[in-house]
Amino acid sequence: MRLAALIFLILSTGTAWSVSVGDTRDAVVKELGQPQSTMVAGDREFLVYGEGRIVLIDGRVIEYRGSVKLPPAAQPSVVPSAPTAPVAATATTRKEESRWLTDIGLAQAQAAKENKLILALFTGSDWCPPCFAFENEVAHDAQFIGIFSPSFIFFKSDWLRKSEQPEAVKEEVGRLKRKYLITAYPTLLILNADGERLDKVEWTKVQGGSFKEIMIEAIDNSRKATKGGKIASDTWWWPFD
Repeated sequence: MRLAALIFLILSTGTAWSVSVGDTRDAVVKELGQPQSTMVAGDREFLVYGEGRIVLIDGRVIEYRGSVKLPPAAQPSVVPSAPTAPVAATATTRKEESRWLTDIGLAQAQAAKENKLILALFTGSDWCPPCFAFENEVAHDAQFIGIFSPSFIFFKSDWLRKSEQPEAVKEEVGRLKRKYLITAYPTLLILNADGERLDKVEWTKVQGGSFKEIMIEAIDNSRKATKGGKIASDTWWWPFD
């Protein structure tokens, strides 16, 4: 647990709200009200407010990410992350977005052609808070793409709940969900060019860092474990269809 430091959250209304590192979740909610959204990654919980995000471990505040103003005597233990740029804000962002293929056959063909593995993202982009975070903070980030594009073809299967999809797309998403036994979102798998499951990215087990840093570390662990296209998981009996 880091040493307590008083953090002032400056909301859009201009009102100063204070939360201390070490405060309980109940104290945060009492002071700031219910968060706009929440998500859980391992023992971490993220409370999302208008100006940023509060991070808790075991129900207590450890840090705040976002637009922060501190009194002169206080020093933040973690450098606040820069605000996430809106998707499709520039031509470069649109170009990065195109790297995520949505046709598994095309992804496999490209993986075979380029001698790469497939990073398969199973997401729910219209209902799942951690999926929102992955889309906004990770999927189109230049650092993330720079690290992993030499090793992977990026593929995305999007299981929607609130939006309409063409029937053929819906059926294909369901088929892949059943094939790879997807029960939680987001799930990331490492596949080979034949579509065989080599490993599951265990991002909820990574401790420390921002959401992007957690994802990069976890995916890199799986990349190292599947080097050479070998199955890293101990689930050697995994059923393929």
